[in-house]
Amino acid sequence: MKIKIKAFANVKEAFGFDEKDLTVSDGITVREVIEQFKTICEPLNEFNGSLLYAVNEAYCPESTVLMDEDTLAIFPPVSGG
Repeated sequence: MKIKIKAFANVKEAFGFDEKDLTVSDGITVREVIEQFKTICEPLNEFNGSLLYAVNEAYCPESTVLMDEDTLAIFPPVSGG
């Protein structure tokens, strides 16, 4: 199945792209996608579980199962005042 990855802020810098189409296996979770990227993208390991995720513009946990044509957005932690 195909999904789209969108990366923002310093996550984009870690990945080296801001948007990418990806072919993945059926039933893959957000966590599994991130783990696959950690093996090929060392800077991603620096976030130590602090990333935020959204599937189709709705925030979600890492356990979310992705479906064909989903868009997975990955954000660094945010703060503000």
